[in-house]
Amino acid sequence: MVAKEYLKKIARMESYIQSKKERLAVLKEMSSGISSPKFDDMPRNPNKGKSRLEETIIRYLDLEIKEDEKKLEHEKLYLLEAIGRIEEPEYQTILISRYFKHQSWDDIANSLFYTKRWLYSLHGRALERLDEELG
Repeated sequence: MVAKEYLKKIARMESYIQSKKERLAVLKEMSSGISSPKFDDMPRNPNKGKSRLEETIIRYLDLEIKEDEKKLEHEKLYLLEAIGRIEEPEYQTILISRYFKHQSWDDIANSLFYTKRWLYSLHGRALERLDEELG
């Protein structure tokens, strides 16, 4: 897999996990929300609120998120090892700052005291070197 595609895959995995966490938060909020009073003769649920189905769905999503996070961690470690094998430290810094710390181009350029144009050039070279390490 080419470096840029691999980096995009990790970004997609991160956003997918984030969306699952948001869904889980909404489900938890909905399950613990105040419900309207019931004025009927039906017996009440002894566990005060959450049904077994709600609890099962929440547990399932929790487990699914944890599995996805493990996969993401494995992919990130593999990529970090490849980045670590690149000899040029500025290439490593650029790749880690952009794809792991999610810094903007301006922030990276300022921290390295480079112009954005030069940073883009170095970034292209860093991706080529990463391709070699992954390939």
